[in-house]
Amino acid sequence: MLFKALSAAIFMMAASFVVAQVEVVDRSPAAKPQTQTPPPQPVANPAAQAGELYYQLQVLQQEVLELRGIVELQTHELKRLKQQRLDDYLDIDRRLSALGKGGTASSNTATKKPSSTVSNKTAPVPADEIKHYRGAIDLVLREKKYDQAIVQLKEHLDTYPKGRYSANAIYWLGEIYLLKNNLEQSRQWFSQLLADYPGHRKAPDGKFKLARVYHLMGDDAQSKALLNEVADSNTDASRLAKNYLRDNFGS
Repeated sequence: MLFKALSAAIFMMAASFVVAQVEVVDRSPAAKPQTQTPPPQPVANPAAQAGELYYQLQVLQQEVLELRGIVELQTHELKRLKQQRLDDYLDIDRRLSALGKGGTASSNTATKKPSSTVSNKTAPVPADEIKHYRGAIDLVLREKKYDQAIVQLKEHLDTYPKGRYSANAIYWLGEIYLLKNNLEQSRQWFSQLLADYPGHRKAPDGKFKLARVYHLMGDDAQSKALLNEVADSNTDASRLAKNYLRDNFGS
């Protein structure tokens, strides 16, 4: 009995020793290999992006203003045509009435005077003027052919010096020369716009652009004076002038 008990104890000790020598296997999930974070991509200069957006907004604003002008022109033309048809109808009606009553040639002449007076008050815009101006603006805004646009805008002013779109043509000449960095020519055209058409809807935009020209030419005093005038006005250009004052003069 003692031998069996001793043998059993030795067996148990051996088993414990074997179990202690068994290699423990780590069954935890294998660690995932770390992925290398790609280096950050360079970010574009925010100031450059803001400047490009600001320029694009200005271009879009000018295009909207020109489209608004074209719509106004078409509305005016429709009203003129309606008035002209009404005048023609009334003139024919007067003539027929005079003939029916045995009127003389002098009475016919008398009936023509009111129609002539009306037509003088509503002086029509020649179709050729509209076509010529639109062609020049297309060269500026759509085709970007600025040299050709300069030629056609100057021809427009020579042909229609007091036309409906003379002020617009002067403005765009100043704009093109500013774009070409010909500051002196740009200054002259914008100055002419303000001198000849101070009450035109293009005048506030022209004054703002003239202030930019003076700033680029180094005349900060003149530039700031014009910008303050535009900033204090109740026009679309007021916001542009305030932003320009803040960004360039800290005010």
